[in-house]
Amino acid sequence: MSTFKAYFKKEILESKTQYKYIILAVSFLFFAISDPIMVKLLPEILKSQLTKGSADISAFLPPITQLTGMQNYIKDLFQIVTIVIIFTTCGSLSDEITREKLIFPYSKGSLPIGIVLAKLTNYTLSLFIFTFIGFTVNYYYSGLLLKGNPVAFSSVLISATLLSIYYFFIITLILFCSSIIKKGVITGIIVLVINYFSVAIVGIKSISKFIPYKLVEGANQFKYINLTTTIISVIVLSVILVLLTVRRMNKVDIV
Repeated sequence: MSTFKAYFKKEILESKTQYKYIILAVSFLFFAISDPIMVKLLPEILKSQLTKGSADISAFLPPITQLTGMQNYIKDLFQIVTIVIIFTTCGSLSDEITREKLIFPYSKGSLPIGIVLAKLTNYTLSLFIFTFIGFTVNYYYSGLLLKGNPVAFSSVLISATLLSIYYFFIITLILFCSSIIKKGVITGIIVLVINYFSVAIVGIKSISKFIPYKLVEGANQFKYINLTTTIISVIVLSVILVLLTVRRMNKVDIV
């Protein structure tokens, strides 16, 4: 417990000094505000690009509603913000190992499980907070700028929860890869490939309910969908990754 407390404070301090919190917060809030604006302006932008006498483009566009704005936000969270998250945190453990930061704490009896859990808690809690704030801000601006097909706030909370669980898995995967790969950039690329590969295989019905990306699909619906199997499988997989990470950190040669 003492290792966890010490490293948790260390992680908070480093995240502040390295502007990680600011980078993550800006990423979530930028798209939370800009997506409803862009969806609102899209028809006008397209009209300005067409010559006079062209067909009315409104017939070819999906309905511009609050739901549209929020679904667009989730798309940007997965396609862009996830990349920011991965490359902001990809050196979490590899930096500790390669820069020999573990020599002193290990020599003083610090436990690897406390180090891993401190990093996991810091990033997971941060993403949980930023996700819910981002969804709330996007919900407000989407409702303000886009009319029709309103989304219940309870559905927003469900979607935010599903995406938070997905990000929890991403962080556990990053920590595991970071514990066995020396270069943070390589860790980021591998996690990114796995992230997008899950999109390709989620269409396989026999295994789709076990694929973490199913949570993103569920969040995009903004209504209750029974994803109990997916949630349980993602949590179990995440716990396994954490245990493997701790095992790896127990075997790290710090000399």
